[in-house]
Amino acid sequence: MGITMTKKMEKKYIPLASYFEVASQQDITLSFNALENIMGQALPNAAYLNKSWWKKTKPPLTHYLSWTNAGYYVIDVKLGTSVTFSRNQAKTSSSDISENNENPSAYIIRTIEASDARAFILLQEEIFQQTDFMYNEHNELDLTVQQLRKNLAYWKQLKNRTILLCVLNGLFAGYAVIHGSKHSKAKHVASVRLAVKDEHQQKGIGASLMKAVEKWSTQRDISRLELSVMEHNDVAINLFKKFNFQHEGTRQNAIKLNNTFFNEHIMSKML
Repeated sequence: MGITMTKKMEKKYIPLASYFEVASQQDITLSFNALENIMGQALPNAAYLNKSWWKKTKPPLTHYLSWTNAGYYVIDVKLGTSVTFSRNQAKTSSSDISENNENPSAYIIRTIEASDARAFILLQEEIFQQTDFMYNEHNELDLTVQQLRKNLAYWKQLKNRTILLCVLNGLFAGYAVIHGSKHSKAKHVASVRLAVKDEHQQKGIGASLMKAVEKWSTQRDISRLELSVMEHNDVAINLFKKFNFQHEGTRQNAIKLNNTFFNEHIMSKML
């Protein structure tokens, strides 16, 4: 009786596989930086040095499964710059590649890695500049890469804190912070902060982040989510209501913007 060997994908390429699963374009060109953003890790040296690394389709290494399982094949490699994938290997050549090959709907949500620290801080700062609905002003957070990496290591020990990143076509589009309590009597409780860049709103990213927040929390025995939102942030309030968050109270004059006071709503949900 023969033994069937099942090829297993290397763990670090699973986010890349998730991206290709939701992609729908015929041809997709991703920069090396975009690929690493999707993965949350650096590509190996071989990926930068050898085109054959991208075009291989046989073990022992099985990184290629992250795109071939979704029906994509590599048709063009510019080492250190970009890689083009296509669903139709036979009929497509590098000269036929459309310059406008972005797929706005192709995004994944994954947990933050230590290598994402600098990119996350820049993402936060961009969003702080775009909206008054965040609780920090631009350059007010004063968070360093080293501090964030130290926090992430501590959070992994606690197991009830993380940051979920939305990566759209290799670019960071939004995030959700889940901050569980370190006290034993309240480890079932976590606060949530969510933000999406202006240019990526109205694409379902906020809802996808909330679904990911609930899934991640449930897997870690978090049964109560709570958050605060400014009373005039209608988009966020409507999103939270769709996810059945309940209004628990109002903090009067809790926020001051441009010399005007605003109330703050406290909302929660039991999982």
